[in-house]
Amino acid sequence: CKKDDGPYYKIKNIENLIYEAVRDFRVEEGEDGPFVHQYFVAGEAQIYSYKMANGVVEVNTDGLDVHWDALNEKYTFYNETGLVLKTTSGNAGVILDELLLLPEGEATLLGDVTQCGVGVESDTEGNYYITILLAKADS
Repeated sequence: CKKDDGPYYKIKNIENLIYEAVRDFRVEEGEDGPFVHQYFVAGEAQIYSYKMANGVVEVNTDGLDVHWDALNEKYTFYNETGLVLKTTSGNAGVILDELLLLPEGEATLLGDVTQCGVGVESDTEGNYYITILLAKADS
């Protein structure tokens, strides 16, 4: 058994609750295919949320390509997309509602995807920075 030397990611409770809210929304809208919260995708989402929370990148999706490139070095994904949000709410239901208010929110969350990664970081002023990475992978 070869030891995996890859990074270790811990999915935070709030990240899992947001994933569950997105998953449940997809099911309610008729998207009942496979949809998993993938720890290594969440790891890249966490890094991006950290960058937004610390002012390294703006609160937009412009910098996500770097993270998809990192993921695609090891895995094969299609339909890569993502959403980002800055909010004062730590409630997964409210966060889902705010994501759905984004211009591309509903279409992105209901896309042809099977993999999800949610990252959440906060700043010293109590704002939450949410990154949701979505993609399709071969089963």
